[in-house]
Amino acid sequence: MSADLRTRRVANEFDLLKKLEEANPGVLAVLGRSSGPDGDRVAVAIHQTEGLVQGGDGLAACDSHEAEFQFPELFPAVPIEAFLKRPVFHPNVHPENGFVCLWSRFSAGDTIIEAVRQLQRVIRWEVFNSETDHLMQPEALAAAANLARPLAGTAIRVPVDLASERGWRARTASGRRRLTTPAG
Repeated sequence: MSADLRTRRVANEFDLLKKLEEANPGVLAVLGRSSGPDGDRVAVAIHQTEGLVQGGDGLAACDSHEAEFQFPELFPAVPIEAFLKRPVFHPNVHPENGFVCLWSRFSAGDTIIEAVRQLQRVIRWEVFNSETDHLMQPEALAAAANLARPLAGTAIRVPVDLASERGWRARTASGRRRLTTPAG
């Protein structure tokens, strides 16, 4: 993908994120955007989303989370990456650097919309992947059997007009996507 196409795609992703923020006041806030030699980044806060964090006295509930989404240099050929400023207790979150394994299956059609919603589902324990190559907190996986899931939260909603604007249909059962055509 040429630099111009990538630049346009990242700009479109940021526009989608701003529209998602407008549709979810009090739940999603865009904190900033930056670019560097390793790619582009956008910082967000996700509120009204309960997650578990390690504290001095063990696990504690936290309902507000700051995260950074990174669009690597080779995006969209490689997926959007997510990092939590304060890592949550979850099998697919690195406990030291906050990296979140969002994707068990990745598509170049995945947008910031899917990334934000998937991050929220991870924080709330709606989803987790127990496969070894996605596991970063084995103790969290062991605790999953005793944890009442999902945790509390207000789901980030995607307005119909925004979902159709992104130009990709939802994943099919095979995990594939295809472009939306004017005829549907």
